[in-house]
Amino acid sequence: MKTIFQRQSLHRPTVAVVDLGKLARNARNLFQALGKPAFFCPMVKANAYGHGDLAVAKKLREAGVSHLGVGLIEEALHLREDGDAQGILHFGMFDRRGAKVLVENAITPVISSLDEVQILSEEVETRALTEPFSVHLKINTGMNRLGLEPKLALTAAKEILADPKLKLAGIATHFASGETLSAKGSTAEEQLRTFEACVNDCKRLGARDFVQHIANSATARELYLLGRTEFGIRPGIALYGIELPTESSPEKDVFSLEPVLRLESRIVHIQDVRQGARVSYGGHWQSSRDSKVGVVPIGYADGYHRGLGGASVLIHGRRAPIVGTICMDYFMVDLTDFGSQAKVGDVVVLLGEMQNDKITAQELADRLGSIPYEILTSLSERVPRLYNDDPQSASVF
Repeated sequence: MKTIFQRQSLHRPTVAVVDLGKLARNARNLFQALGKPAFFCPMVKANAYGHGDLAVAKKLREAGVSHLGVGLIEEALHLREDGDAQGILHFGMFDRRGAKVLVENAITPVISSLDEVQILSEEVETRALTEPFSVHLKINTGMNRLGLEPKLALTAAKEILADPKLKLAGIATHFASGETLSAKGSTAEEQLRTFEACVNDCKRLGARDFVQHIANSATARELYLLGRTEFGIRPGIALYGIELPTESSPEKDVFSLEPVLRLESRIVHIQDVRQGARVSYGGHWQSSRDSKVGVVPIGYADGYHRGLGGASVLIHGRRAPIVGTICMDYFMVDLTDFGSQAKVGDVVVLLGEMQNDKITAQELADRLGSIPYEILTSLSERVPRLYNDDPQSASVF
């Protein structure tokens, strides 16, 4: 096991430890459980869900992943500038300037409008391409965010198929409630029927040799439970070890996923607080006894939300409550019940396992009335990512 440091110098003991071996195993488990789909496109947008896009992308490429998905052209360029020359799909909208960048950098656009077809066609027309430029077409089947309505999607497909410099390489959609796909009469089931009908219409227009991809993490889990393995998938949160519940099987762990990221810090100061004294901004917490309060150097500027006041952290494998308002750079924990065991320098786990207990992204999300995605993607660049990498986990496909 080797550790890769993102930064050479660490002056604060707050780090996010990312286990790339677990990442590779999660990717393998998803790929194999879903029948080794012809199209497998892990999502590395939003800095790989807070895990660090460059390190995550490199590990997935080592493991044999040929396509990665991003939400911004800037995210795709970040990978290209780091030397990634393999397939990257851009799932966002783009204008004429964006079309130029996409073509110049061989970034595959997922088209969501007729205007995008037109400006892309005009862009490739000016270039001496050695082969047609691949595009994917997104159908709006009910999410009502991006994508073309089915009739407009057929118009777009006709225009793409008629352009010798364009190649329709994929057709996609996105579910609003993919976790309900196996429920009879669900909106997800209706979306799937709409998608399949539109794909068949595209085939009648002459579309051939394209991939169909519809599944984010929640939808992929439902497809697995339904035995539908013919679709390509775009795993996001599951890749990073968060398995989402579904309507049909809310508790069952079907992919054997491992959380990839562990967020930890250390106690940097211990303050004696007399009975009745107040702690932190606003004085909202008042000690009911003579107490020992530890200071932990991480706060809301690092992505540890102010709303997590009152949550717990792990110290010596035991829960310690956060007391007082979480600050920009610090929060405080009640160490009184630890006695002399708690000391400056002790490890504090904010997210992850320690001995026989663990704090999950779902637990933190529940406290905020949010979702695990927000917990992970909120981690700011102030928190260094340290990477554990197990060479034995590479080449898993």
